Amino acid sequence: MKTVATVRTEAAVRFEKNFAGWAQEAEEPAQSWPLSFSLGAPDERLALADFDGASAWARSWLDLTLDGPARVVTAQRSWRSGSQRIPTHLVFDRADAVAAFVRRAGEWIAALGRLGDLRADWGVLQRLDRRTFTQLAGLDRVEWSRIRAFLRWVDSHPTSGLLPRQLPIPGVDSKWFEGRRALCGALRGATIVREGEGEGEGDGFGLRALEPPLTLRVLDERLRSRVGGLTDFSAQPGVLAELDWTPSLVVVCENLQCAYSFGDLPGAVLIAKQGYAVDVLHRLPWLATARILYWGDLDTHGFAILNRFRSYFPEAESLLMDEQTLRGNEPLWATEPSQNTQSLSLLTAPEHAVLDGLRAGVYGKRVRLEQERIPWVDVESAVNAALGRPAIPA
Repeated sequence: MKTVATVRTEAAVRFEKNFAGWAQEAEEPAQSWPLSFSLGAPDERLALADFDGASAWARSWLDLTLDGPARVVTAQRSWRSGSQRIPTHLVFDRADAVAAFVRRAGEWIAALGRLGDLRADWGVLQRLDRRTFTQLAGLDRVEWSRIRAFLRWVDSHPTSGLLPRQLPIPGVDSKWFEGRRALCGALRGATIVREGEGEGEGDGFGLRALEPPLTLRVLDERLRSRVGGLTDFSAQPGVLAELDWTPSLVVVCENLQCAYSFGDLPGAVLIAKQGYAVDVLHRLPWLATARILYWGDLDTHGFAILNRFRSYFPEAESLLMDEQTLRGNEPLWATEPSQNTQSLSLLTAPEHAVLDGLRAGVYGKRVRLEQERIPWVDVESAVNAALGRPAIPA
């Protein structure tokens, strides 16, 4: 015998799972209605074993007040003790009745209102996923008004090229935008956007993004003269792409401490700490004519970054990412928190052999050798060897 509270919990689970779908089908109800929940009605034996309890259970359902098109269905049972009217099912004909029963009527009404606003502004909508719809329904009026104003503005100015800080919308700034970017992007994607509009930073807003700056070290006196004598500086990729110079060597080094440990190298520029964001480096035209050395951590993610980098610069050479370096520094090994398992097709055969060994546990469980742990004298020797320079005297 299910209590009202038990069935309410079951209905709440069903409501949460189907909330978005039911709301978006409100004008054309799905064929799943009516929705019925069994009340676990007792048979004669169970009822007679606890007559008072069964009677109280039946009264709790027969006296239940329901909002909206919902009803408790009963069945007439002919038992030896006499004819009994027993509640058997709770039936709902519409989603609003379920919402009222599980005490989420306000959220349901708000959700329908939000959908109405979107349709009023943009007409037909693509279906929203459950996560987006739940976020939408949970907004208060002020926040929804702000999001709606933002969506209207970008619809009217699809290629503005403005930063979020510059938008003439009360309450909208860069922090607000970062917090609401995903939701606004999903809502923007669900509206009908005319072809060719909304090109920009990738969310269909047509806004300008502040790109993270790249950190450069200039390791050659002649090249330093081309940038006002600076030894190191940071600038956005678009600025760096305009530099009028032709380095003969570019070193890409993931660890910042290691990057700042390099001394001068003829014709060399060093780019530091890019991680998986190495993609942006293909925008620097002067890399196309330079020899490139890539040095990352000797672990599965280091090889994954190298593989991604080679998709833009296939001739890039790895530095200190070999088995000899790994085995020669065994006391300095650490544990990689999680391993990259993607297929990496752009590694050399020796590099892939080390990667396979790391993944298979040949060297130990999730072994890694971080750049910063390798003795610097070994780094200098490897660089000199790569450049064909004399070895450092022992």
